Amino acid sequence: MRLLLVLLLAALQTTAVRAAVLLDTGAATFSATGFQFGRLSRNGEASTWGSLKDFPGVIGAPAARGYETFTINNGDRPFLQISLDDPAAGLFVAAYLDSFNPANIAPSYGLDINYLGDPGLSQPFGSPSFFQIQVPQYSQIVIPINEVSPGRGAGLGFELIVEGFYDSSYSEVPEPGSLTLLMAGAAAGALRARARRRNRNMQI
Repeated sequence: MRLLLVLLLAALQTTAVRAAVLLDTGAATFSATGFQFGRLSRNGEASTWGSLKDFPGVIGAPAARGYETFTINNGDRPFLQISLDDPAAGLFVAAYLDSFNPANIAPSYGLDINYLGDPGLSQPFGSPSFFQIQVPQYSQIVIPINEVSPGRGAGLGFELIVEGFYDSSYSEVPEPGSLTLLMAGAAAGALRARARRRNRNMQI
């Protein structure tokens, strides 16, 4: 019985994995690695797990704006929350599946290809902007940060954080595996049997 409980606790501990911080740039400085033509329209609507966001369109094209990209793999966590702390409110963030390939071709200038979501606003009232996306497990996510005004992003400070969750309730543990469920059932059965034996002995 004691061995069974030990094994059960060990199995539960292996599944109790904390929510993953998939990326945290810390205090970083914007440095463009490429150029996009125009930028996503800030329509005030953030992408959320419960509401898929349509591509918001492009404004300011074809003026070139610098961008810097970060790439992650979400592993087994399909629910991602992305936040950008940008005190100067001079940057904007979005997310793309597999690749980000801007091109000087109207009307969308490549910004619609593989688009997943964005926060809808630059940093509001001193608080980080954030948005949520849901993607298949083990996907490659490309996160471009672009300057809002052409040539005005160089040297701006920011921090980008990407967190991964197992479901839309911000769960920090995955669903119990079949082995864990089996062992939990066995432990519960053993406890019930032990209680029945104790009750019979008390009645004798």
